[in-house]
Amino acid sequence: MISRFPVRTAFVLLGLFVCSTAMAADAAHEWLMKINHAARDLEYDGIFVYQHDTQLEAMHIFHKVENKSVKERLVSLNGAPREIVRDATEVRCYWPDKNSVMVEYRKADAKGFPSILPERMQDLDEYYVLRLGNTERITGRVAQLVIVKPVDQYRYGYHLWADADTGLLLKADLLDTKGAILEQFMFTQINIGIKIPDAALAPGMTGKSMVWYREDGDTRNVSGKPGWSASRLPKGFRLSAHMTRRLPMRKQPVEHLVYTDGLAAVSVFIEKQEKGVKPFMQGPSRMGAVHAMSAQSGDYQITTVGEVPAATVAFIGGSVAPAR
Repeated sequence: MISRFPVRTAFVLLGLFVCSTAMAADAAHEWLMKINHAARDLEYDGIFVYQHDTQLEAMHIFHKVENKSVKERLVSLNGAPREIVRDATEVRCYWPDKNSVMVEYRKADAKGFPSILPERMQDLDEYYVLRLGNTERITGRVAQLVIVKPVDQYRYGYHLWADADTGLLLKADLLDTKGAILEQFMFTQINIGIKIPDAALAPGMTGKSMVWYREDGDTRNVSGKPGWSASRLPKGFRLSAHMTRRLPMRKQPVEHLVYTDGLAAVSVFIEKQEKGVKPFMQGPSRMGAVHAMSAQSGDYQITTVGEVPAATVAFIGGSVAPAR
């Protein structure tokens, strides 16, 4: 009897540990769902700061929901003046100091603010450890910490603070593979649940003299097997989108592949090189948490980019080749 007791106790403790771990993951899932719904359903305006590398930006955001469609306007409060107005169909970037407006057309499933929203919630447990942390005060409101920790070196981690009452994301840290903060955003002022008037979404930077640059509207999803593919993918990544698009100053359409694990995403652009046109980049590069790699493959330029570790970009990008 004495020899059996430790074994029986061990099984009981193991069962309690498994149950508690599953309950912790379920609770974290619920909070991620709240963050998702809050971004889609709530109207708010506020001021947030965004820190990356050595730069600190402050933005005023107006977030309106109308007929289940989100419209946003972001106004810079420091640095070069600029505004971003976006809805379900396009993003307009106003640069008054350059006297220009850039217009980009959006996919139907494009993410708004914040962009840290899982696409396949049910798959996250395989590639991330989810649990709840403590509650803290963010911009005068009680916020619940949700910890999203990757299981390998191919993805970043997140610390997310959601408003305890509404689920709105109030603060987010993007963490590298060692747990250091790469990027951070945090609201310093927020008004939730107010009615956003249409006038708040109208750009303050207008003028007939501004030059408009529009992305070529010939961006379309492609059915069938892609002409190119990545033969190596980190566990959990899969092809989620395949499209062709025309880039400015380019005659040939570019093939665009998107691979994602539901949270992290990597884009691969395949472009046939035109004679006399130099590649815009070669080798690896980095801007904040975004890593990119570009290389030649015959007559084609392969560019891989994503908000993922450098190892992920190299692993995927180094295996891109014509599909067999």
